[in-house]
Amino acid sequence: MITVIISIDPSTKFLFDIVDRLKSNSIDFELIEIHPNTDSYKSCLDNISKLPENTTILFLGHGQDDQIYGGELLDDFPKQPLVKRNEMGIFKNQNLFLLACDSASLIKSSFRIAKTKKAIGFGPLPTEIEEVESDKKLANEGITLETIELFKQAINETVILSLLEYLKDESKDFIFLKDYLNLHLNKRINKAILEEENRNLADLLFNMKNDMVIY
Repeated sequence: MITVIISIDPSTKFLFDIVDRLKSNSIDFELIEIHPNTDSYKSCLDNISKLPENTTILFLGHGQDDQIYGGELLDDFPKQPLVKRNEMGIFKNQNLFLLACDSASLIKSSFRIAKTKKAIGFGPLPTEIEEVESDKKLANEGITLETIELFKQAINETVILSLLEYLKDESKDFIFLKDYLNLHLNKRINKAILEEENRNLADLLFNMKNDMVIY
């Protein structure tokens, strides 16, 4: 069973490409949208708690090293924590894919609490210019808004290709998803360097691949 959880806010709108591509490729999955209101947050948690064991859960949204977030509506409803580190046990006995900033650190620090079967997470995924400007290293590299948009497209592209390969072969263990991601990220890095001559994009993709973990 596959469940996709996506936080609804302006900055994660691009991730709906992943949802749309899964649909267009006839992948059967349950979709849970976390809208920017308290009732939607609660409903999402209720739905997660009722999922059968061995569900593959794909979370698409924002995160930090101690939590993942739900939906946001600018000033009307600032994003709230959906699941904090000490609440990660809600994913017990599930396969968890967290496409969210600093989710690798969250998975590492909550592993004993969560008791997931397997979990994949990532390091920083700068998809807004403010995130680049607040990171001295990235700011000094001269990463532009255009590069960020290309990075967002590359995230979708590599994640979609990897998910389709994993989900279309039911005999594959969840750990193969990380192998597919490594493969497609390497291909996209090579393209950024050799064909597009875009070193900044290649560096962002390399960091994505290098920071990715599976526990």
